[in-house]
Amino acid sequence: MLVSLPLPRFKPLTMSMEEALSQVGTGPFQWIVLGVCGLANAADAVEILSVGLLGTAAEHDLNLTPKRTGALDACIFVGMFLGGLSWGFIGDVIGRKRSLLVALAVNAVFGALSAASTSLWQLMILRLLAGLGVGGSMPVVFSLMSEFCPPSSRGKFMAMLASFWMVGSLYSASMGWLVLPTAGWRAFLLVASLPAAICCALMAALVPESPRYLSIMGRGVEAGQVLLRISRVNGTHLPEDFALPAFHHRDQDILAHKTAFHTDATGHVHADTLPLSYNAVACAGCGGASAKGGALRRLRLGASEAFERAVGVLGALLTPPLRSYTVPLAVAWVGLCGGWYCTVLWVPRYFKDRGAKEASVYAQTFTVALANLPGNLASIWLVDRLGRRLTACVCMAGACVCALLFAAAPAQGAWPLLAACVFNGVSVGGWNSLDMISAELYPTSLRSSGFGLLNAVGRVASFTTTYAAGTLLEMALWAPLLMAAVLLAMGSLAMLRLPEPAGKPLEDSFCQEDKDHEGLFSGSLSGSASSSRHGACGDGSGSATHLLSEEDGLAGRGVGGTGAANSGDGGFGNRKEQAAEKVALLAASRNGRG
Repeated sequence: MLVSLPLPRFKPLTMSMEEALSQVGTGPFQWIVLGVCGLANAADAVEILSVGLLGTAAEHDLNLTPKRTGALDACIFVGMFLGGLSWGFIGDVIGRKRSLLVALAVNAVFGALSAASTSLWQLMILRLLAGLGVGGSMPVVFSLMSEFCPPSSRGKFMAMLASFWMVGSLYSASMGWLVLPTAGWRAFLLVASLPAAICCALMAALVPESPRYLSIMGRGVEAGQVLLRISRVNGTHLPEDFALPAFHHRDQDILAHKTAFHTDATGHVHADTLPLSYNAVACAGCGGASAKGGALRRLRLGASEAFERAVGVLGALLTPPLRSYTVPLAVAWVGLCGGWYCTVLWVPRYFKDRGAKEASVYAQTFTVALANLPGNLASIWLVDRLGRRLTACVCMAGACVCALLFAAAPAQGAWPLLAACVFNGVSVGGWNSLDMISAELYPTSLRSSGFGLLNAVGRVASFTTTYAAGTLLEMALWAPLLMAAVLLAMGSLAMLRLPEPAGKPLEDSFCQEDKDHEGLFSGSLSGSASSSRHGACGDGSGSATHLLSEEDGLAGRGVGGTGAANSGDGGFGNRKEQAAEKVALLAASRNGRG
């Protein structure tokens, strides 16, 4: 007599995102992403550094004085401030790729339109608008690159990404050298907008959305598809069946999903499980008397929720435990941005006021940009051996000393050029390390927003000190350099207050590995910035997982788990069932009321 036994239940291999990224490895895919993201970083450098060359080239056409030139230089930083705040937040809401595409398009379009300016005011406004795109792309670029790399190679690729700033500075200096003397500043601005336009097209065609971002948004199947794509390009192999945890944050913080209920024009109740950021927009117009009224209501409520969410994000960044990162990083950004820009953007003016001819000014500016090369090569080696924190600290301290030497250098001979080259070569290591640590310390749900906030703070320092340098330059050539030295020293000391993230996995939620801090912060960003100090953050241990299989078309299947969240549900699958029950209850209560 044969007895049929139940088949054993198949249990897939559950992998964390770090394990999955390590499994797909480092290969051609990461190099492709590096090339595209690096071009975006270079495009930002071109737009920023072209301002310094523009001031000397358009001096006669636009009747520029040092104060007016300082105001023109400051405009792009005002735009970068606004762009950093808005696009950093947008990158955590709509995704890294889409927000980066829009930022690059804004950069390219308004950068090119600047060439058609007929007055100083038009040029200032268009440079400000181009700055919106520049400030928006920088936070997202570094977040995107960090989320495609396993811990073992993240430092190298992040350092190389930061090094593309040198490519942009060389492009800007070489185009200034070749184009400005012959074709003028309008043609130069058109050429300067090309890298952003080219990068926008390459980004759309070659780079997918970050799998880490997709995972925390509850889109585990899409995250798995991206991981399989990476493994195919790299020639590596993922297990036939593997599972990724779908994050379910306690109190529905940051990017968790929620169920929204609305009543349509016919009186039927609907439940929508949507990303938090879209709920207001999706449900605001339901039941409206007219399309116009519904559109206005959607716009108003969408803006209201966006504002509330932005306030919540800001509160999270300024509340323990993240405040211990945000404050020192902000001081470091102020020090490096203020000290570096008020020196480098005025380098052409320094050389011109010390007697250099116009052709020599462009040649010397190109030489200063080329001095980034040894600094970049050294930083790629140092960030994993000395660490991000100490590399930034030492490089900013070295740049402080170089600024003082630049100020004291005799006007004659090669001393000013040598001092400027050493300043640029040393300070670039500080930039590379600061960009890396700013992206690595924040959790995935706030990485782009945190970087954007720091970028915005740095831009305030940039345009303030750049404008102040124009005034100080009329007093003495050394005065702006003394201000730069003080700011760089301040930034160097601030880096000592930060932990070292080298070689460690990226965090996806507020929870820290230190169990003493477990449950310290669980912020609700759906309406307030208050700190909820009860319960631990969801880490995926009790949430649903999405089974990702090449054979079954990457269909998502719940693998169970008892929820650690508020209601103890097992993940998004159970939440949909709860949503259906709530719909039934709401419908019944509506019928009962007649």
